[in-house]
Amino acid sequence: MEQQIQERRNWTINGTARSMGGNFDKVTIRGEAKVTGDLDCYLLKLMGTLSVHGDLKMKTSKIMGTVDVTGNVSGEKLSLLGELNVKGDCNAEWFKSRGAFHIDGLLNAGNIEVSLYGPCRAREIGGDLIHVKPHFKLFSSGIRQLTVDTVEGDDICLQYTTARVVRGNRVEIGPGCDIELVEYKTDFRQDAGAKIGQQVKL
Repeated sequence: MEQQIQERRNWTINGTARSMGGNFDKVTIRGEAKVTGDLDCYLLKLMGTLSVHGDLKMKTSKIMGTVDVTGNVSGEKLSLLGELNVKGDCNAEWFKSRGAFHIDGLLNAGNIEVSLYGPCRAREIGGDLIHVKPHFKLFSSGIRQLTVDTVEGDDICLQYTTARVVRGNRVEIGPGCDIELVEYKTDFRQDAGAKIGQQVKL
């Protein structure tokens, strides 16, 4: 049986570039890139800005800059040290943010670690381990805050988060939080500086 092997090439940008997208091995951007289509790569290294009018799929990424995606984002390991704006959903096995993000849909990952350097927003967040805390250097509440409708996971620890519903197995609501409803199965903790409308043991 004949096999078709598609060889992936590298794409390196130093400056400004446009592309129709495609499948790549390593994408390195030092500058500004605009993609009109889907972008699929094993490794994304960004030091600048990337605009994707389509879906962005990557195995591993290191984002030091700004990424705007009109579709969905998916990958195994997503490391953000900048700003991520996604019109659709963001799915990863490991999501680590030390910046700001705005996800119109669902942020879903096995392990979610968010250090609030700026305002963060998502419609829903789901995962096994979800930890959100502020970056305290020059910290100013209100500017560095997570706003989300629903958070659902196994082990949840939130600080400076505004949410309608938080649902999990072990839930810890820390300072700066404003939660309408908390539903938990085994363990619940609330900081004195947190505001919770109602808590329910499932």
